[in-house]
Amino acid sequence: MNSTVKAVSGPIVLATDASVGADRVASGYLATTGHTGLRAHVYPPYVAQPRARVVVTELRAVHWGLKAVLAAHSGRPVEVRVDSMEALKYLHAWQRGGLEMPEGYSTHLRSQGRTPTLVQLQMIAEYTPHLTFVHEKAHVGNPLNEAADSLAKLGLRCVRGQVAGSELPRLVPLWATGALAEYRRAA
Repeated sequence: MNSTVKAVSGPIVLATDASVGADRVASGYLATTGHTGLRAHVYPPYVAQPRARVVVTELRAVHWGLKAVLAAHSGRPVEVRVDSMEALKYLHAWQRGGLEMPEGYSTHLRSQGRTPTLVQLQMIAEYTPHLTFVHEKAHVGNPLNEAADSLAKLGLRCVRGQVAGSELPRLVPLWATGALAEYRRAA
């Protein structure tokens, strides 16, 4: 589920987060450009070792957020805020040309010859100028981080059947708009 709401003027900031359950994962993102979204699914066991799925899902959130923002704002500087130090470690290493992936993450082509998400993100991190990856302390009231966290949790509740998927087109923009308004007021 991807959506766009009214943007906030100024530098582009993208906040991302993940929510992980026993066999399901979800990621959420919100950017000052108004791009927002979430993805949730049953966690495929072949993608990475169970203990690595948190960082894999955190990194996937970065990928989906950057994909939306860069498609609309190519060439502009983007600050990506993540609350996972382990994810940040990979992002910084990839910017320096590193190729290491989370333990057990398969880099083999996916169905229909698709490049794995984290391989795509590694290439974005390495070859896209003006990307900055910074740590955002979680749960301290930053509106963008709180919204990304809430969107990831909403995705997890949806994939568990606790929230109807038909509610997402209403809830995602509503939460994103509120968070961006709060971010705007705090700036």
